[in-house]
Amino acid sequence: MDYTWIAISVFAALMQAVRTAAQKTLNQRMSNLATTYVRSLFGLPILVVYLAAVLVIERSGLPSFSAGYIGATFLGALAQVLATMLLIYMFKLKNFAVGTMLTKVDIVMTAVLGSLLFSERLSLLGFVALLVVLTGVILMSLGKSGLGALKSWQSVGASLTDRPTIVALGCAFLFTLSYLFLREATLMAGQGSSVWRGAWTVALAIVMQTVGVGVWLWVKEPSAFQSIRPNLGIITFIGTTSAFGSIGWFTAFAMQNASYVRAVGQIEVVFTLLISALYFRETIKPLEYWGIAATVVGVVMFRIVS
Repeated sequence: MDYTWIAISVFAALMQAVRTAAQKTLNQRMSNLATTYVRSLFGLPILVVYLAAVLVIERSGLPSFSAGYIGATFLGALAQVLATMLLIYMFKLKNFAVGTMLTKVDIVMTAVLGSLLFSERLSLLGFVALLVVLTGVILMSLGKSGLGALKSWQSVGASLTDRPTIVALGCAFLFTLSYLFLREATLMAGQGSSVWRGAWTVALAIVMQTVGVGVWLWVKEPSAFQSIRPNLGIITFIGTTSAFGSIGWFTAFAMQNASYVRAVGQIEVVFTLLISALYFRETIKPLEYWGIAATVVGVVMFRIVS
């Protein structure tokens, strides 16, 4: 069995955890869209170099630029931008812990929509592993926010009109669409290795995001470009970690079901907790330890699934 996709997904999750933390800081100085945009703008050069290296090493050529491939990549890239904007917007809302929990239902959405409308094929054990991971993430979120969040979580069904709930569910849905469309795109790229298909698709998607969002900002928010230079250090860090994370996600999508990849990727929450404990000296609560254990067990279960 090939477990490479699990290691790649864990690496991508680590990159995403540190990048998201940096974006939260940057969002205090730049708008939601500008904060979203810089990850593409400063990550693109790294992705171009990576693609060139893959082409040289594998001695491969162009992908199949079919309408289906271009369309799936565009829809995935668009959904990813919108989802990231909503995620950053959530940083400014109250009940952020509850909102974060709700965004994690994207792994269930990905499994369900992927099976119904896309090419996802899940085994029973795979779905169980997915639910184990989701349980772990919820336990960690509840442990972080305390019993107040638990009460809010239980009442969330009666508060579907609350802004944090709507934003969180919208964010989860858009991320779900991005995973599924980008997974389909990697399958349509052509005959080649997973690395080659992932490299072409991630480069194409980020080019689309960089050009599209860049034009929009230039017209609607030109002052955003003036904010880049004063924040060059953190923006470069965001672009670099985003590029490495994207390489990991797209390569994993080319190798395995999007729902499995995203379930393993939930170990990002474990990394976030560990960073808080080791760097910020925050205490990990008992419920969070149970959540970490459940998440790790779920990830290990995917070794059997794959």
